Amino acid sequence: MRAPPREVEIAPGVMMPTLAFGTFKLRGDACRDAVRDALATGFRHVDTATCYRNETDIRAAVDAMHAEDAKKIFVTSKIAPGEMHEEGDTEAAIEATRERLGRTPDLLLVHWPGKSKAAPESDAHAEVRLRTWRVFERALRDGKCRAIGVSNFEAKHLIELLEVCECKPAVNQIELHPAYPQSELRKTCAELGVHVQAYSPLGCGELIGDSRVEAYANALGLASAPALIRWPMSLQPTCSVVAKSSARARTEENFSALSPLGHDVDVHACAKSIEEAFRNDRRKFCWDPAAVK
Repeated sequence: MRAPPREVEIAPGVMMPTLAFGTFKLRGDACRDAVRDALATGFRHVDTATCYRNETDIRAAVDAMHAEDAKKIFVTSKIAPGEMHEEGDTEAAIEATRERLGRTPDLLLVHWPGKSKAAPESDAHAEVRLRTWRVFERALRDGKCRAIGVSNFEAKHLIELLEVCECKPAVNQIELHPAYPQSELRKTCAELGVHVQAYSPLGCGELIGDSRVEAYANALGLASAPALIRWPMSLQPTCSVVAKSSARARTEENFSALSPLGHDVDVHACAKSIEEAFRNDRRKFCWDPAAVK
């Protein structure tokens, strides 16, 4: 069975590597070294966020590469809710991200569909989403990023935004794994033409060791971690994934998710099978945006 595509076009002329190295909770030398190891392993996409406070560490790892190789690295960053109160806050956050990275981010995401320190039912969330998106659209026009998207947006947030935006989100980065398959949201994204990128494919590590996952991994001929990373790509070939590890051996194992499988492996059938195995055991491990108005 062929390996998943290494790149997907998320916007006109913008090709994004489908497997990204995540850096959540990695900082300082540990982040720099982990990113360096990921790049040496073969990762060509690094995912970060302003609230991770590690953009300068990522820059150090990328800058250590040969200049021509460094230019080929795709970098995603995300703007935090605390940077979305006013247009000036968001503009300053984008400029600061570019300065810390030492480059134009390839993809810039709205990290959360709401305003910080506002009640979930507040109308302020919709207002700040629209205001922030206008700043993102200007940043795109001004060449301060190559593509723009969102993270943790529910279908209602996407539909609302598409009613008023000039440029639709290229990507929606969401928690996605067999225990939380988000079927309806994935369907909505497909209908709207918004690329789905999965984060926490291992369920924050909680799915490793589960007998259902082990059976699925054995069917693919992979270890559990790369099998789970492969899962979203097996459901939708154009889906991409963010996977993180601070240990080089784990990083190398995660990268094997892109390896070709045996010709007799029906990856789509296996993917649907494990999703069904978790039907009565749905679990979300990360923050939940469903309550945000």
